[in-house]
Amino acid sequence: MRSITDESGSTLVAVLAIITAVLLIGSALFILGTGEADVVEYTVDSAQAFYLAEAGQEAAQSILQELAKEDPPIYPESGAMEDQALGGGTYDVQADKVAGLYPWLIEYEIVSTGQIDGVSRTVTSRIRRETFAQYLYFSNQASDIWFTTGDSLYGRVHSNGKIKIDGDPWFGKKVTSAHPTITIKHGSDPVFEEGYELDVDEVTFPNAREIEETMKSQAQHGGLYGGRLRGNKAYYEVVLGRNGRTGTLSFRSYSKVGRKYKWSGWTDVDLSTFNGVIWSEEPVEIEGTLDGTLTLGSADDIWITDDLLYEGSTPGYGPDDDCDDILGLVAAKDIIVADTPANRHDCEIHAHMLALWKSFEVEHYNHGSPRGDLTIWGGFAQYKVGAVGTFNKWGQVSGYNKDYHFDSRLSGLSPPGYPETNRYIMVSWSEAE
Repeated sequence: MRSITDESGSTLVAVLAIITAVLLIGSALFILGTGEADVVEYTVDSAQAFYLAEAGQEAAQSILQELAKEDPPIYPESGAMEDQALGGGTYDVQADKVAGLYPWLIEYEIVSTGQIDGVSRTVTSRIRRETFAQYLYFSNQASDIWFTTGDSLYGRVHSNGKIKIDGDPWFGKKVTSAHPTITIKHGSDPVFEEGYELDVDEVTFPNAREIEETMKSQAQHGGLYGGRLRGNKAYYEVVLGRNGRTGTLSFRSYSKVGRKYKWSGWTDVDLSTFNGVIWSEEPVEIEGTLDGTLTLGSADDIWITDDLLYEGSTPGYGPDDDCDDILGLVAAKDIIVADTPANRHDCEIHAHMLALWKSFEVEHYNHGSPRGDLTIWGGFAQYKVGAVGTFNKWGQVSGYNKDYHFDSRLSGLSPPGYPETNRYIMVSWSEAE
């Protein structure tokens, strides 16, 4: 009997130990499960708070976008929204106009905080008014111009009109069109490295008179202003870095004196001595090498008579990594690559160009032998697509092949006083830790 009792007591102790262990494990699993549930709940709340903060960002940007579309545009100094309810949580937003690196560009800082169930996250962004310099190739109307074999465009391409393809052009960035269809001729094999999108919102093209008034005022108040000249054949000639003098521009005028047209003497100007904006009431011819930042505008045509290069560049390869030169050309009428001896074998242009009345185009594009490549580092925007050459099924017949490269520095900056679109672009984004 003693041995049976001892065994029973031992068994009871073992059972109690097992029960205790099970209870301890169960308690631990319960505590662990509860902790994991809390972690999951916090993770979900944190994600929702982030989405609320992003919703606040989008709301503020949308309001600023609509205000910018007013006539005239409205750019408030600041604005706020508090306790905006959304999806079981709220967001607060504060938007303030700030002084950016480039004083001629309007910029806002937007701070948005999303909150839900005691969890909050804060996102800060900076947005800047988009200018036409952010496009490699922009046309308000597409007309009858085609992209063809040999055309190479590395940068944003947009048309408010219809895009047409005949051959095997190459597009390095996304192509967009406000038109619902695209024409691709049978047998063509275009390359869209980042695809294309149709039926997007139109980008409002600027009004020439408004741009003229704005740039004329900038030129007359801290810039350079070229007034009317005598004679209907009068124009200004501008040479950048004339005679190797970097950081300068030189200009002279050709106008009627008495019964004859005569040249004036050269005037040399240091680029650092004015605000970087020039406006001319007459046509302008321009060439040379720029060392600095400059926007040249004309109430008439701008003619490019030879290469336009940056001092901080390698010809054929565009701006160097440390280049700080920026050129903008704005013509109330057309921007034309002139049919000069210098331009009959290739032409290279480092600039962003805007033709408000009609086009960026080539003089006598359909005459003579092929002229090689028209190489652009920067881009252009135009009301209506202009021609730069002609082609047939065997290739180039006259004019130039297109070799267009976007200047990546223009993703977030522009030449001084350059015309804006009706949009904003994001230049920075961060989340508070």
